[in-house]
Amino acid sequence: MDLILTGCEWAGKHTLGDQIAKWWSEETGADYNPPPDGIRFHDHYTVPHVVHIGGHDNHFAQSEEDILKMNPGLLEHFQRFQIEYHFQRGFVSSGDHWNIDWYYADAVFAPFYWGYGKPGEYADRRETRVHWDKEVNEIMPDCILVLVKTTPDVIRDRMSDGTSLYPKRHANTMFKAEDAEYITGRFQEEFDNSLIGQRFSIDTTDATPEDSLAEFISKVEPYLTDRDKGKMTSYKTA
Repeated sequence: MDLILTGCEWAGKHTLGDQIAKWWSEETGADYNPPPDGIRFHDHYTVPHVVHIGGHDNHFAQSEEDILKMNPGLLEHFQRFQIEYHFQRGFVSSGDHWNIDWYYADAVFAPFYWGYGKPGEYADRRETRVHWDKEVNEIMPDCILVLVKTTPDVIRDRMSDGTSLYPKRHANTMFKAEDAEYITGRFQEEFDNSLIGQRFSIDTTDATPEDSLAEFISKVEPYLTDRDKGKMTSYKTA
């Protein structure tokens, strides 16, 4: 099961991602590392959180501080290279390549916050989103795109409350409460225009994490491949 979860900050991507990881572990025997130290998804595409959660502990804080000092041109290179890196054969061949935002974060955040990728500029991130969608369709034709969304008012309430399984993940992202309408609208726009055919949205506005997982399981079922179902069946009959 190849997955991309995308959406605005505080919409619930990481909370849902953790629920999915736990469920998938129960269904297939896959490894599960609970938050805040672990998550099944690649989630290192939103500045300054572009350093992998594991294996870089000795320089994690310094790396995030340095990323914020990068000029836009260098940051564009870095982001493009790490996005492309996750198209490598090793990731794709696993059959369970899971990403939070991936290149969708660049399409929304880079032109607005990070100083590069505006329409008409070099490496226009709306155009590269289309390019990378085509790449996904070619090499991961069963990839599923999930838009995790809620209302701008709920996002502001969650930001004010500050409750999160991933408190560090929301620090220094440049996202501001007053931008919630625009950013949620842009994620919806990119989702609506996506070339990935297997896609659906989950609204977390009035849902518990368990509710959102139940909705995910119901909506993802038609897109599960024979390989996915085989993993589930093999584990349960072992």
